[in-house]
Amino acid sequence: MVNHELMTVVLAGMALVTKNVSAPRPPWWGKLIRLFLALTFPAARHVLFDLQVDGRSNYTNSPGTLIVANHKTDFDIVLLAPTIFWSHYGRGPGGRIAFVAAERMFLPGYLSDYILHRPQWLRRLVYPANLSAVLQAIRAYPIGYLRVRKLKAHLRAVRDMVGDVPVGTVLSRPVEEVIPGADPDAPLARVLRFQYHEALDQEWEFSVLAPAIRRKLRTQHVHEIIAALTRFAAVLDAGDPLYLAPEGGLETDGRFDEAKAGLIRLVEMARGPIVLPVNITYDFMTTGKQRAFLTIGEELRGVKKWSRRRLEQEIITTVSQLGTITFSQLAAVGLRSLVTRGELVHTGDLKQEILQTALELADDGYRVDTHVLTPGGFARRWRQFVAYCTRNQLLEFMGPWILYDRAVLFGTGDNRRTSPWVYAANEFDTIVDAATTALIPEEG
Repeated sequence: MVNHELMTVVLAGMALVTKNVSAPRPPWWGKLIRLFLALTFPAARHVLFDLQVDGRSNYTNSPGTLIVANHKTDFDIVLLAPTIFWSHYGRGPGGRIAFVAAERMFLPGYLSDYILHRPQWLRRLVYPANLSAVLQAIRAYPIGYLRVRKLKAHLRAVRDMVGDVPVGTVLSRPVEEVIPGADPDAPLARVLRFQYHEALDQEWEFSVLAPAIRRKLRTQHVHEIIAALTRFAAVLDAGDPLYLAPEGGLETDGRFDEAKAGLIRLVEMARGPIVLPVNITYDFMTTGKQRAFLTIGEELRGVKKWSRRRLEQEIITTVSQLGTITFSQLAAVGLRSLVTRGELVHTGDLKQEILQTALELADDGYRVDTHVLTPGGFARRWRQFVAYCTRNQLLEFMGPWILYDRAVLFGTGDNRRTSPWVYAANEFDTIVDAATTALIPEEG
């Protein structure tokens, strides 16, 4: 946790002492920041994760490579960026990688709301930090959703358009319904503070705004998205690689089953992109370092000739097929099978279920974490799994027996988030189902 907080403070400090950069290319100090992050990200990666990289040779740094990956956590970039950077450093015709980043990363509060979860005083301290300059210095540029935005993005755009007016005059709903505890007469600047950060982080359609403001902001937002896609297409046409998470946001339930329209539009706009599929998987039900897997697939060429349906399905299926079967997934599907047989689960039965499934999948050619397949690795991983479940009150271990709450296993967790069991089981099902999916044949 100390290392996590230190990294957050460093990023916040960089954000607080720099100004926004609007130029398409970073200023002279951008190279220094890129080099600094290229050196510190691998260090952070080694501190926080036990990373396994496969398929590194598949990345040829060909001009106009569009790197597409599933989006598990905000730490994905900490794993992927240095891997790609050092994979092509000094070789290949391609240029410097650029990143398609979510709009929320460029808003004040990103560090506080998404990276740093405690302590509260530090979250409040870094809340004003805006990473825009740092992100653009490393060639990360924002794009938003077409129909919804974070409330803070709506209100900041309103403030830029009409000034620091009372919040009650710009909303179409009662202020208490949108921002509990806020005074309708409070100016926007006062509402855009840490005190209301939970409400500001919620996503709303443009209908939350008063009609006159809504129409202007929606039109402006559409123009911003088109401009962002034009910029990204220009990056690819210039021969530089570009990273994009086609889902457009974090996976909330462990499934990768949708590619946003922006991906299709970008492929249509660029002259001749080459798609490089990447999968990132975390073995999250553990203590200590998380085991993480970054797998780079083979390049997909000639994608501009593909239909929209084929492009979307091929990317979803290919990225999913690159996933790694983890201990967390095996434990989740093992419990899913065993809890239907009685009120208690024997630890020996669960261990046997995990190991047998892992061996069968490895024999069938799936990528299975090798740590699960060795006696020492399995024993160590089982201890970490038990410690995780005990600490988070997910299971109760009584001698050789496991007591469980069916609602915890198959329901939702706090704040209506997907249960970790459901999340891990969905990851497993996505990988297995992708292996049996028939791809759309090439046209013509």
